[in-house]
Parts: sequence; C-alpha cells; structure tokens
Amino acid sequence: MTNPHDAFFKSLFSDTAELINLLRDLLHPEVVRQLDLNALQPLPTEVVRESLNLGLSDLRFSVPWRAGGHLALRLLLEHQSTVDPTMPLRALRYIMDVWSTTPRPDHKLPVALTLIIFHGPRPWSAARALSELYDAPPEALPFLTPHLPELCLHLIDLGERDEDAVPGQGAGKLGLMLMRNAHEENLWSTLDRRVDLWSEGYRDHGPSTMTTTLRYIYEVTDPELPPALKAKLTAIVHPKDREALMTAAERLRQEGRLEGRQEGRQEGRLEGRQEGELGAKREFTLKVLSRRFGPLPEAVAQQVMSADLATLERLTDELFTAPSLDALMAGDV
Repeated sequence: MTNPHDAFFKSLFSDTAELINLLRDLLHPEVVRQLDLNALQPLPTEVVRESLNLGLSDLRFSVPWRAGGHLALRLLLEHQSTVDPTMPLRALRYIMDVWSTTPRPDHKLPVALTLIIFHGPRPWSAARALSELYDAPPEALPFLTPHLPELCLHLIDLGERDEDAVPGQGAGKLGLMLMRNAHEENLWSTLDRRVDLWSEGYRDHGPSTMTTTLRYIYEVTDPELPPALKAKLTAIVHPKDREALMTAAERLRQEGRLEGRQEGRQEGRLEGRQEGELGAKREFTLKVLSRRFGPLPEAVAQQVMSADLATLERLTDELFTAPSLDALMAGDV
C-alpha cells in the first residue's frame, strides 16, 4: 500500500520546477553554475535494478553539465522510524549501477549523486559514510582508507533544521515543512503559519498541486480543516477555482471519515472498506460531479453507482482539469 509520505514526495518533486528550486538550495553554488538545470530530464525508476530495493519515494533525473556530459541524480525520501544502517552501501550500489549501465568510449565515469531527504521522528543515527561500515581495527583503518572506496552521504535531516531553513520554494518548501512537522504537531498549524507558501504554490501550479497538499494533511493529521484557515485559503484562490478546491477539501474530509481513521497520525489508507462505505463514496461522487457539470445523464449516474474505489478516486481527482463530463468519464484528461 502506498505510504502517504512517499506519494506526496513523489508528486511534489516529479515537478522539475520544484526540483530545480530544491537543488539550488542543496548543491554548492559552483555545482549549480556548471549544471544546466533548465535541461533537467526525469528518468523512469523502473530501469533501476531490483537489487537496489527502490521504492516509490525514489526519483531519478539526468542533468547535463554545461561543458558536456551529465550528472545522474537520485532523490530519495527516508521516513522510517528505524533508519537504514547500510545507507552508504545503498548509495554506492546506485553509483555502480549507473557506471555499469552507461559505458562511454572515452572511459569517463558519469557523476552519480544520491540526495537523501530524511524526516524520521528522531535524528538520523546510522552511518553517514561508507568507511563507518568497514570491519577493521580502528588503528589499521587510516593506513587502508587510501585503497578503499569512500562515500559520504548527501543527507538532509529535516528535523535538524529550523522550519524556515527547510530547502526549496513555494509548494516544494511547504511540502517538506509539512513532512518535517508530521511527527510533532497538527499540520493545519504548519499550513496556517505558512499560508504565504500556499499562495506561492497556487500561483505556480494552480489548484491541482494544492489539492495534493490538502490530501497529505488529511491523511496524516486531524481531518477537520479549521474554519479560520479555510477562510484564509479561500481568499487566496481565484473565484473560478474556489468552489472546486473547497469541494475537494470536503471530499477529502469525507474520505477520512469513511475510512474510519483514528485521531492522531496515520500512515496510508485503511484496507477492507465495507460495502456501505463504498456506497457513500459513490453518492458523494455523484454530488460533486453534478455540482461541476450540472444534472447528470442517467447512463453516467449508473456508471458512477457501479464504479469501484479506484475509478471514484480518479473521477474526483481529475474533476478540476477535465474539460467536459465526457472527457472525465472517458479518462481523457
């Protein structure tokens, strides 16, 4: 089952503009100057070998150097309460995979970099360098290290940073702040403090990304959007998007209730929904579709009332971007 942190992270930083903002904050300025960030290209994670044990939170990109060649970039989210003690070895395996799958006639090795974003409930406590994993007497290691591989993790522990020092801009920065605080407070409080970032994200991406942000908050915190905060968010949104966005907020709140989430933090969605809950979801989908498109044809109503959960979620998720009811029902969005 998809973890809400993984899904939110992937949604945010699959957007190359948000990733570029993040890289400008995390990489050395000289590295940024030498990279052509505007030519950054996403790569499918499916090409990574299964032995690397990659999950939904892994994103891969190719970034060209201005002088030629490219940087192979991997962005990884770690959020488990128990940190991976072999993370430096995992990063080395990624480098070796890149080298072995991209041979060059000049025998040069492309630079492969893993950026790790960590937001566990406690500070990172595992090894940050490959040399920390070597099993040898400490007295002997200094004489061996020149002949052994070394790799220091590029690891960003969000919990070690002040809230305002979280990297990125707009929706990306707000997303990382929410993940940073997910273990400590009601996330509506975080959003209330940084409505300016919500406004920036809405300006850059429109309602779809901000709906994703609302979904994440509903999945990991109390499902009630405070009325005062709702008024602030509504005031920011353009009138043409206002009803759709607030309808999405109501839908997400209803989902939280239908799935029987308990108070406090929850990761993922609960399985085993009962048939009565599915029926309520269908009724709610009919309601929001008719609000968006007007009275529904009987055939559409029957289609909705026989739809499974995945179809219902697609219909409500694509409600904002669908140019017509026919396009929405056909999945041509």
